[in-house]
Amino acid sequence: MTKSYLLASIAASAMLAASSAFATNLVSDGDFSSPYGGPSFTTYFNGQSFGSWNVQAVAGYTNGGVDLIGGYWQAPNSVPGTGSVDLDGDNPGLIFETVSWTAGDAYKLSFDLSGNPDGGPSTKTVLVEVGNAFNIYTYTIGSNTHSNMMYSPESLTFKASGTPDVLFESLDSNSPYGPVIGNVSLTAVPEASTWAMMLAGFAGLGFLGFRRSRQAVALPL
Repeated sequence: MTKSYLLASIAASAMLAASSAFATNLVSDGDFSSPYGGPSFTTYFNGQSFGSWNVQAVAGYTNGGVDLIGGYWQAPNSVPGTGSVDLDGDNPGLIFETVSWTAGDAYKLSFDLSGNPDGGPSTKTVLVEVGNAFNIYTYTIGSNTHSNMMYSPESLTFKASGTPDVLFESLDSNSPYGPVIGNVSLTAVPEASTWAMMLAGFAGLGFLGFRRSRQAVALPL
């Protein structure tokens, strides 16, 4: 194997390994399919869990919980067998899942946000916490329906620190019609050095292709 072929092979292997690592979803059951919410929905209360997700009542609501939505309304991306979570069960609740990450590394949390169209408040509010990072998101109902939930893609990029929990908490008050989340994903974000390595790999493969094309068209004098 020539030196150029060896370098190109190493670069290609590095690119594949890096891209695979960054594409891996660290959240288990981010599409809320295991378990499935059923033909309608299933309510979970404080102290219960479903799959990898733990349920708690929001402070001040002893009967708080969440609804794991199955066929009651449209799932994100309309993928059969997947679901969503209404963070207001009988009253506001929260869910969290513990993940595995490397402290100090950069990550991106992505999720789809909608709101229960069955009742108020008209603006649904959710607190999202990932370790020591957090943000508040809102969704205003009015146009979304069961058949078209009009999910809005949201994201939060952060440096991993603190307890490795992914948490979604309803900030609504005394309501069974809450913010709706689905399609949750947590992936690593490439550092500058990794991007440089991947770009070098592309350049190496491009150079190899150029050399082969030159050799293919070269004619003897």
